[in-house]
Amino acid sequence: MKMNSKDRWLLCLPLALFLLAFLAVPISQMHGLKMMPGDIGDARLNNYFLENIYQFITGHSASLWHLGFFSPFPYVLGFSDNLFGSSPVYLLARFLTGQADTAFQFWFFIGYGTNFVAAYYALRRLGGSTLASSIGALIFSFALPTSAHAGHAQLHYRFGIPLTITFFFLFLDRKEFHLLTAAGAWLAWQFYCGVYMGFFTLLFTSVATVIYFLYNRYMMNASFAQSTRDFTTQWILQSRNEKLKILFYLTVLLAAMVLLFYPYLQVSHLYGVKRSWGEIASMLPRLQSYFLSDASYFWSAPASKVFSGIPMRHEHQMFIGAIPMMLAVLGFIIGNHKKNGQTYTLMSGMLGVMIVLTLYVGGLSLWILLYKLPLASAIRAMARLDQVMLFPVAYLAVVAIDQLCEREQWVSKVVCVIVLPLLIFEFSATSMGVSAKDDWRRRLAEKEFTVPDKLNEKDILFFAQNKGPFFADEIDSMWVALHHGVATLNGYSGIFPPGYTFEFGNACTELPKRILSYLSFTRQQDDVDAYKNIIRRVVPVGFVGCDENWFITPPPISTVAREYSNDEIRQLSYLLVNKSMKDEQWAVEFKIVNAGDLPISSSSSISKPMRLSWRFVDSSGKPASGWEKRKDLPFDIPAKGALNIRLRIDPNMEIRGGALQISLVQEGVFWAHDIGVKPLEIPWEMPL
Repeated sequence: MKMNSKDRWLLCLPLALFLLAFLAVPISQMHGLKMMPGDIGDARLNNYFLENIYQFITGHSASLWHLGFFSPFPYVLGFSDNLFGSSPVYLLARFLTGQADTAFQFWFFIGYGTNFVAAYYALRRLGGSTLASSIGALIFSFALPTSAHAGHAQLHYRFGIPLTITFFFLFLDRKEFHLLTAAGAWLAWQFYCGVYMGFFTLLFTSVATVIYFLYNRYMMNASFAQSTRDFTTQWILQSRNEKLKILFYLTVLLAAMVLLFYPYLQVSHLYGVKRSWGEIASMLPRLQSYFLSDASYFWSAPASKVFSGIPMRHEHQMFIGAIPMMLAVLGFIIGNHKKNGQTYTLMSGMLGVMIVLTLYVGGLSLWILLYKLPLASAIRAMARLDQVMLFPVAYLAVVAIDQLCEREQWVSKVVCVIVLPLLIFEFSATSMGVSAKDDWRRRLAEKEFTVPDKLNEKDILFFAQNKGPFFADEIDSMWVALHHGVATLNGYSGIFPPGYTFEFGNACTELPKRILSYLSFTRQQDDVDAYKNIIRRVVPVGFVGCDENWFITPPPISTVAREYSNDEIRQLSYLLVNKSMKDEQWAVEFKIVNAGDLPISSSSSISKPMRLSWRFVDSSGKPASGWEKRKDLPFDIPAKGALNIRLRIDPNMEIRGGALQISLVQEGVFWAHDIGVKPLEIPWEMPL
């Protein structure tokens, strides 16, 4: 049977619209292959995770879960998303291009295609026309929040969202259990693509299930027992082979989920990872969040009190765009259960419930009732649920377009001539967070230049932080270590091992600290041989002040459970050793001398540690800055001994003709200079 011209046009329409949006949004914003999606932090971290999978497949990485950073801590991939589900695309691109960064770009580009195809197919299965489903797929794949979250590459592959929801809704409607297995399979795949998107998809479908039973009970006058009986009856009517087949598939899916989440459960158990309510609350959507799009050329928020004071503002870029919002609102108004079936009720209901459930107003949110549930407590950036909301928004847009087109034939022409161009133009009129591909390569080349020759496979590299920002330095180190097939003490992720200092510069004190923190983690803190076995494998690069004794005897690190007395602290004094500048960073080296008979511990179990603080005073002795700066003591201050300290000074704090003052504070108890310990004062004559 030959296709007529209209059929060909309808088949080509989705492809044409996708290519137009693809060129206008990611290709344009990334200047082809010149720019990388995201910054030199999270984007390169996600590229690292994908590259480790490639290295594992090719036999150059030892594990998929026990990666080589934060060595030798276990399950460090469980500190973040794993990206296993989308890795086949990266692996293919990696084999073809031979370059990790280029493969990452192709992986990112192809993600738009998978999202579009999945959304288009799902909307068609839900009854949408070719034109309306194409527009809905554009909204799901290219709406403003997708560009706003481009730096979070772990959120990019979302094809499992529309497919899970669609097959699950079809299951609720038809009670055919093979549809449930299909929904479960897509949900599992979405979890493997990214835990965040998998969790939100599961949450949305759970809300839809509750709405389904409540609607039947209170709108259709069907009891909960009767609604449940509809499913059990359909199950009973199936043949024995069909039942066994479905049970087998569900068992396989359950096993796949257990396999995925076992390492995350291990991380929770071993590291005691918990997200505080304050941390989660800062990223719960506000009313303003749904109208916030700072990167949009048209909708960036004006400087007003309405949009001020939003914490973690970059996470709240949730405005879907004026055209999608108008279409969705129109679809909600003109659609109903009678005309559009239960899908309309479920889509509208779960979208509304999720907005209300997660909304943060006046310091309160209903989400506090659920956030302590398993898995939910680990999800901190709740504003990212806008990536899932785009699918019910797309569905409501489909309802609006199809119903208007049914009423008036000219509507379809208006949609094609006016709505579609405005939609794509609105999506493209924004900036995506990007970074230069050349910068990625330059940073790694510079770090590579510092690597010693003849590394052993059992060596553990440890690089100083020099250029900054600290997370970029750490990721540079991770990449270089991966290229050489060795482990590293460096690392960066969504979670840090216990006892790690984020910013340590080139102070070598961080080397024994990281090893001792691992030994404390494994309850080997008193095992000197275990300490020696690790530190002798470490190859420090770019550090200053490394003490040869640390490679023989671990420096003292203890924890005190009390406040120090004034007399104990009065036994301390300071001795300047040196003031120097390297790579435009000033540093001072000094000693804290302890004339007393008791050591001063470097940490406190009652949250009252002794810490360093410093400020500047001008030439007249008046404070030019406050005592806000803090630095933990790297080790104990030994009795009848001294602790060497190297302190980096922010060049932005420079003053000329004044002095730098350094003091100690026991947090929440006293300042050392207030009880008789004279601060270390260093003349700060800086050249112009």
